[in-house]
Amino acid sequence: MKILIDDVKLNLLLEQKKQFIGKTIVWDSVLSSASLLISVIMSSYKDILGIPGVVFKTLFVILGLFFTGKSIVDIVKTSKNRYNFEDLLRDINKLNEIAHNHSIVVIKDSFQKFPNRFLVYEDNRWDCEFFLNYKENPNNEEFIRSHISNELKIDPGDIQLKYVGQKIHEKYSESAKEAKIYSHKFYLATIKEFPDFMKQESFESDGREYHWRSMPELEQNPDVQKKNIDVVNFVKELF
Repeated sequence: MKILIDDVKLNLLLEQKKQFIGKTIVWDSVLSSASLLISVIMSSYKDILGIPGVVFKTLFVILGLFFTGKSIVDIVKTSKNRYNFEDLLRDINKLNEIAHNHSIVVIKDSFQKFPNRFLVYEDNRWDCEFFLNYKENPNNEEFIRSHISNELKIDPGDIQLKYVGQKIHEKYSESAKEAKIYSHKFYLATIKEFPDFMKQESFESDGREYHWRSMPELEQNPDVQKKNIDVVNFVKELF
């Protein structure tokens, strides 16, 4: 899945979390410091250049105590701030500026000798003709196949899906009255056996009106030009 992040916001997040990134509880450092401390305590040191050996021993003991204490403090701090890569990934995903993730499904009239039309439906809310589309789902392809099967009364085994590409773009939202970032994944759905009712130029299924439209027909439709021409252009480019 592609995401869109402002680099300033990402840099700010990394700056805020840099003290936690890469910080893990490392008991090896405590064991090493403790081992050094025990070794120093158990050892004896000769006088060097007139400096008593006990001075060197005391100095090394102090250093050993310091590093052991520091390691313990680091472990306590890290235990209180358990920030790992999953936390960082979650924070990064929160910066995602994509407002909507949708899958656009293209079905062509392949029951014809020369298929040149696309299946669209009438969306009453938007008063526009749209390609079949679904919100992103974790099990996306099975989710799409199941919905096509239920909506068009086609056996799931007769539906073959092929991922074609993804487009991220900014679009003005008529409902929100503001520009939003959209991510559209495009799939080609190939139907092995079309029901007879789907071979008509227009048909109805579960109360929804469907039509077979050529690309020029979609491009010349005033409602499509106003509300969905970007997706039509993507389909024209990809298919």
